[in-house]
Amino acid sequence: MGSGMNKPGAFEKVRPVLVVVMSVVVVILVVVVGGKMVIESQLEKKQKSDQEYMYSVVTGNEGRAVIEKDLKEADKAAFTTNGRIKSFKILTDTIKHNPMGGIMVDIELNDDPEMTLSLIFDKDNNEQKLSVSSQGMSHKTYLLYKELGAISEVVYDD
Repeated sequence: MGSGMNKPGAFEKVRPVLVVVMSVVVVILVVVVGGKMVIESQLEKKQKSDQEYMYSVVTGNEGRAVIEKDLKEADKAAFTTNGRIKSFKILTDTIKHNPMGGIMVDIELNDDPEMTLSLIFDKDNNEQKLSVSSQGMSHKTYLLYKELGAISEVVYDD
């Protein structure tokens, strides 16, 4: 008689089920991995778009004008031969979103890396007018602002 090669075995009966299960697993993996890639791509595009917007606000005409106005409030003669603040440079690599709203950026004064000022740009909700406020400064900038009378000593009560 035969060796039993002609009879379908248990594997032959399960094989169609395995093919279907493996196909479903592959499809699910493709959908999950593909979906993750699409979401990451969209998120990256949004972040790039947000960064480009923040860059344009800070470095644009309105942003520069607001910075100049703020610096002239500290030094009435800023950007003149009599002024102590001669120039500023926007440190574009520091532009980022402020979690509390607005845009954070650092600027450098007088081409001196030790004279920095941290600013936050914001838009007034009523007028939609761009404004800037100082959020911090280097020690050297603090000393200059103090000499200019732009800041006063903080006195703490004991």
